[in-house]
Amino acid sequence: MTAALSASSGSPGGGAATAVLAALLVRSPMFAAMPRATVDRLAARATRRRARRGQRVLARSDAALVAVVTGRLELVADDVVIRSVVPPSVLGVSLAVGAAASAELRAAEDAELVVVPADAVAAALRRDPEAAVAAIAHLAGVVAELSAELEALRRHGLVERVRWRLTQLGRERREVRITHAQLADEIGGSRANVSRALAKLERQGAIRRRRGRIELR
Repeated sequence: MTAALSASSGSPGGGAATAVLAALLVRSPMFAAMPRATVDRLAARATRRRARRGQRVLARSDAALVAVVTGRLELVADDVVIRSVVPPSVLGVSLAVGAAASAELRAAEDAELVVVPADAVAAALRRDPEAAVAAIAHLAGVVAELSAELEALRRHGLVERVRWRLTQLGRERREVRITHAQLADEIGGSRANVSRALAKLERQGAIRRRRGRIELR
């Protein structure tokens, strides 16, 4: 893998470390739906890593699956933020079945991750039908979420689009660390219009704006 991964800290070897990694993986519904023996085999090949805000986590040439434990990651293509993800998201499943990478990953805030080589995931999916079904269900969920985002863009005004995206980013969190400009990139609006939408949501009591972050009420 490239320096984007090797720059992060690894985890110690041994059965105890593998058990910890397995426990982190099953926080994701995809891994929770797999047989525990399969998860344990993947955990034995996995690495626990930390990424600093702004650090590249995966380049397009890196073949790996990433489970987000804490923090927020951005998918970036040609220096444009496509979308961002928060725990318990899993990224890179399509790489394990031979799809080409469409973006690189960057840490939008300090993050903790579990990284599994794509070849280990591919072997698990070929070996275990239950694991393959879990991966298919995960990909179907991603497609459904993207479809919902497109529907929100098509049908709703800017204020509701901002509210909807903050709800997505704020899953299991009380605040979202994101600037107005970053949020504008997320929903395809201008910074000025997003700032006005946030001001309206704050007047409604839905959020509280802070420097570089938004508290969810």
